Amino acid sequence: MDNGAGGARVPAAPPDLHRRSLEPGVPGQARLALTYVPAAARGAPVWVFLHGLGGSRSGSKASRFRDWLSGRAPGFLALDFTGHGDSGGDCRGLTLSRNLEDIGRVAAFLRREAPRAPLVLVGSSMGGVAALWYAALHPERVRLVVAIAPALRMAARIAASLSAAERRRWRERGFLPVPIGHEVLEIGPGVVDDEASYPPERLAAELAAPTLILHGAEDPVVPVELSRDLASDCPLVRLIEIEGGGHRLREQRDFLFEAAWDRDRELANPMTVG
Repeated sequence: MDNGAGGARVPAAPPDLHRRSLEPGVPGQARLALTYVPAAARGAPVWVFLHGLGGSRSGSKASRFRDWLSGRAPGFLALDFTGHGDSGGDCRGLTLSRNLEDIGRVAAFLRREAPRAPLVLVGSSMGGVAALWYAALHPERVRLVVAIAPALRMAARIAASLSAAERRRWRERGFLPVPIGHEVLEIGPGVVDDEASYPPERLAAELAAPTLILHGAEDPVVPVELSRDLASDCPLVRLIEIEGGGHRLREQRDFLFEAAWDRDRELANPMTVG
């Protein structure tokens, strides 16, 4: 699917009985598409899956987490960030702040649908950074953060890969073509300015939710050193480095869920651990 000004888009999700949407509440917001499976038990957590740049709620990790949770007590929700999948908007306006606003809208939806349910935020790459920052800024309902190869300093690293002339052209043109898999996204320069408001040092100081980071030791996209630094600076972060793992961790999808599930069970039943 292509929205014209926003560049290539991820194909829409297949038909699904659990598909929902959140309509814009204020000017400038886009329609958000999501998949929501209510919890099987009252008060059980809802696992919220947040995809990466160029991804969607129908991606392989989101689908695998949903399959794993099927038949278990927790609920499951996955959304398409603005500019992705079935949601409205485009990637020229992509910022971390906008992603956090999208999560806030989902959290408000869940307060209506499941008011007693704590949240387990599971984010991959770009979604991992959004999960970390949402938990830092709104810790009251977040029981656990699971960040899979979180794309820390994503915009700064993109900008640093460009020459001064290329960065100037980015601002003059209003977008930068960024290849993601078989797609080319058009990312606006505002993502860099916005990210500067979210320094890693502040994240380490303010993150107040138990956090599990799962990161491939051989990740060629997001250096694992960034996750090591966060784990070193924040005592609530537990880092598992996956030997031989790259960025997408396709072959380790089952391990990703098992590690996240074990950590959540540990938090829910601390007296049974050890």
